[in-house]
Amino acid sequence: MTTNEHAVTVTLDGGKDPAEDLRRLELWLRADEALAPLLAHRERPGGDAMGIGYDLMVQVLQETLQATALSLLRCVYDHLRNRPADDLKVIVQARDVQVVLTGRDTLTRGELEAMAARIRQAIGE
Repeated sequence: MTTNEHAVTVTLDGGKDPAEDLRRLELWLRADEALAPLLAHRERPGGDAMGIGYDLMVQVLQETLQATALSLLRCVYDHLRNRPADDLKVIVQARDVQVVLTGRDTLTRGELEAMAARIRQAIGE
């Protein structure tokens, strides 16, 4: 899959083993039936790898735009909340909109929905 206007990129920052953390997050996201078919890898440029060879891409289809953004953020948030506390950050980016989630976050459904709305707006522009 190539980068396009309807793709959301999921990257990691921090953590003890970035490659393993990304693999675990990918497995978690693939367990969601709605997200699994939308996931793909995007190779990182050689100099930017820092132990991770790829980022996750979520291909967002126009007909699933509303549901996909919120499902993705909920899954990432749940994954982080089920991990031991560490410095891992998950960055979800759509065009110029970036949402950062950590396991230390305490977010309400409304806050997640507001973040998802920002992502939907960026993709839908």
